[in-house]
Amino acid sequence: MAQFGAQFPALVCVRVRSDDMAADSRVQLISYLAVQQPYEIVGTPESEWVDFKSVPPEGPYDLSTDKGKFELAKDVAAFANASGGLIVCGFKAKKKQTELYEVAEKVTPFDKKVVDSTKYKDVITEYVRPLLQVKFFWYDHPGGDLKASGYYFVIEVPALPEADRWAMVTRGITDNGQFIKNSWTIPIRNGDTTAFLPQDEVYRLLNDGLRTRRGPDTAPAPAADRVKSRDDLCNALDMEKTPLLFFQSVPDHPRGIVPGMCADHGLRDVLSNQDTLRGAHAFNWSTAYTHPEPREGGLLLADAPRRGLLIESDGAVTGAAAATSEMLGWAMEQHSSGGPRRISVFVLTEITLEYFRLVDRHVLPLVGGTWTHRIVASDFTRKPARTLAAGDDPTFPFIGSPQPAASATWNHGWQALGDPERDAYEALRNIYALFGLDVTANPFVDADRVITAKLLEKKR
Repeated sequence: MAQFGAQFPALVCVRVRSDDMAADSRVQLISYLAVQQPYEIVGTPESEWVDFKSVPPEGPYDLSTDKGKFELAKDVAAFANASGGLIVCGFKAKKKQTELYEVAEKVTPFDKKVVDSTKYKDVITEYVRPLLQVKFFWYDHPGGDLKASGYYFVIEVPALPEADRWAMVTRGITDNGQFIKNSWTIPIRNGDTTAFLPQDEVYRLLNDGLRTRRGPDTAPAPAADRVKSRDDLCNALDMEKTPLLFFQSVPDHPRGIVPGMCADHGLRDVLSNQDTLRGAHAFNWSTAYTHPEPREGGLLLADAPRRGLLIESDGAVTGAAAATSEMLGWAMEQHSSGGPRRISVFVLTEITLEYFRLVDRHVLPLVGGTWTHRIVASDFTRKPARTLAAGDDPTFPFIGSPQPAASATWNHGWQALGDPERDAYEALRNIYALFGLDVTANPFVDADRVITAKLLEKKR
């Protein structure tokens, strides 16, 4: 036998399924992929829990087009509105005349480079509401198969809890494959296809659904507002007498302790290695001088007297930025002349966008369902009062004449959009109103979002 083995190369056995085999559940399908038996999946019909995607050169979804982005968002939302499911990329499915559903008929594994999972996550985050805890997995095709090679990509979509339904796609699409602004649609998985919630049903839900869930005598729950969290952060920073701008993000339906907060690649690592626009020394929530500290099951990143960030055990986030020359009033003292303290429009815009780049991308996905974002301006009327001006250049007094803050306890919230540039716009819209200004006076916004490129262009 030793001589036989020396004369002939080793043979690799790739098991090919028999005609009566197929995966009958999500667990079984994933098991077949995990043990590198993809041929056992051939013959599995598409259903309310699985959808198969072959992979053309641009990937399962062409995210360079509106149509590709819509298809991805639609498929994810449809599964979330059913019982959850799997989008399995790397199988060709076809409907035969003798069958009701499309059936996986061929394995088509592919190169990993055609799928950028970060871009997939970004599309889902931007176009699906509420935010979903979608997971991505890669599985190897068995080595030594002369007919095929590569990988399989699986998108696992959780079912949306009944209390949070329905998941929607925040854009409609034309017949030519272009997004329609100010439109939305609610897809539903129906067997092996996707249907859309009819307009009459949407109308009924708006008028009857919430009243039925809550009961006729039950008032809706108030928007999330954790006053104690702001007080705790203020005390931890020893900034009780400092005018502060608070940013706060709270899940509307907390689900207990967020797992892995201090694990490798968890939130502690995210805070320690923040992906900022201009580095740790710019106007953001990163610091090269301190590290996140454990605090009651959460994390505290303190950088007094400039700013601080508190993440609680259930994922709620509170950020505080000083409305002084240490942060929001950076380089503005020369324009205050001993009077009201002026806020820098650039600093305010950058640190606001950086907050939502951090929270929307890294914290919200950890807790599914809807979230409430909030801004609170504390003590902005305390002498010397804080002011804000239209435009950006403070050397033009007639164009940029500063306006004083109108309230010492300015507090406004909105349902999180999950898109950093849009949530930053909503925050600025509420902050500008405190000074009697419209957010369009900010030169770094356009339409309904902050434009990151404009910020970066300003500081080149």
